[in-house]
Formats: sequence, C-alpha cells, structure tokens
Amino acid sequence: MPETIAAHHPEGAGAPFEAVLTVSQPADAGPLFRRLRAIPELTVTRSRSAPADGELGVAEVVQLLVPSSAVLAVAIRTLPVFIRSRRSSVTVKVEVGKRSVTVTGDNLDDPEKVLEIVDRLLGDD
Repeated sequence: MPETIAAHHPEGAGAPFEAVLTVSQPADAGPLFRRLRAIPELTVTRSRSAPADGELGVAEVVQLLVPSSAVLAVAIRTLPVFIRSRRSSVTVKVEVGKRSVTVTGDNLDDPEKVLEIVDRLLGDD
C-alpha cells in the first residue's frame, strides 16, 4: 500500500527554518521522509513539485520545518548514513533560502568534511 504523503507535526514546534531536500532517485524520497520524521522537534512533509525547465515528470521533495539551527544540523547529519544505505548512487540537494549544498555517494569519503561544508553553507541563522 502506498504511503500517504502527509505531515508529521510534533507538539509545539515552531518553524523559523525551512529546508527543501530533493533526492535524485524519486523512489528514495519515501525512505528519506521516514528517516527524517523520526527526529524529535522536526516537522517533515513530502510533496510533489513541477519539473525544472527542460525536465519531464514530477519531482518529489521533502520539506523540513525546524525550530532551531541545532535541529536542522541533526537532520542534515543524517544524510551521509541515508546515502550509504541506498543500493544505487543517490544525490540529495539541500536548499535553505538561497543557499544549497549537494551530497552524493561519491563525496562521502570523509563524512566530517561534508558536514563542515554543510555547516558553513547553512551559517549561523
């Protein structure tokens, strides 16, 4: 049975940060959604968006609403483990405002370096 695309809203969570995650393999949006919604204080939704210019089909995105940069950092730190758990090559693009970072299975030789880059891109909002 297909999973209902719905929000997971923890009690009393505010949302000063919004992040949009796009997964290169549409079938991986569901597993990423399920992994992220297990994080306390994180509101996670899954939706479909129109394709970018020159692309066909519909893209699935995972949207995060988080109450603090600390919770956002926890969510982002789950990405290397998620990517390594996939059977095929996966790319996850994380966008916060106008800033973005792309994480792939190919650039995970040093997960700490990836996390430093992500932290620097997200800043101290």
